[in-house]
Amino acid sequence: MKRTLAVSFALYLAVFLVPLLAGGKLPAPVETAAETTPSPAAVPFAEKPAPSSPPVSPSPSPAPPPGYTITVLVEGTPEEISLRGFLLGAVAAEMPALYPEEALKAQTVAIRTFALYAQSRPYHENARLCADWECCLAFSPLEGREADWGEQYEEYARKIEAAVDETAGVVILYEGEPIEAVFFAATDGRTRSAAEVWGGEVPYLQSVGSDFDLEFANGPRGHGVGMSQFGARQLALRGLGYEEILKWYYTGVEITGA
Repeated sequence: MKRTLAVSFALYLAVFLVPLLAGGKLPAPVETAAETTPSPAAVPFAEKPAPSSPPVSPSPSPAPPPGYTITVLVEGTPEEISLRGFLLGAVAAEMPALYPEEALKAQTVAIRTFALYAQSRPYHENARLCADWECCLAFSPLEGREADWGEQYEEYARKIEAAVDETAGVVILYEGEPIEAVFFAATDGRTRSAAEVWGGEVPYLQSVGSDFDLEFANGPRGHGVGMSQFGARQLALRGLGYEEILKWYYTGVEITGA
């Protein structure tokens, strides 16, 4: 160890002090890989995190990758479910299967987008969503609907599978991010804005006309924000496609992956 220190000190004298005594300049520093890395000031602003800010979750992918799964609380137990399997069960539980195909597709895309929104903003500590309609989304496996649908099970199951598969990868974006695509059963002629119901302004959740909901036999049902399911049915019966339905209820959005 002492020999090493002595040699190092001698080299220091030779390299630095001798040139100084001779009136020369210090040699230029040797450039290393670490020193060639741009300093924070050289990195574009958009690439630098804000000082002292908490870590930000990466933005969710606009379209789910193949094999994407989602953790769902089912009766209090976290379960890892494929996105397709979750969509089949959630669409079957959330919207009457006798509704038109374009309404079922609109419902599918809304639920897919809602699930992706929860990718970086989980609704529960140990799961992204739960299978409770009063909290997140209703869900029950498609194969379990046979008792409810009886002889129409095969027909309804095919309709829901088609709605899921024919819209695979389609999501609703606002400024490049999946939206919180909330929905409800029916309203009294217009939807409500998020600010009106929950007190926080959300640009894509604005009040829009939905007077065809007045034909719903049971009157308004639900919080009234986002897409009206009965309104989606009525628009589909009038010839609108699922993309047009979604853009009717969610303000200023784009539909990608279609």
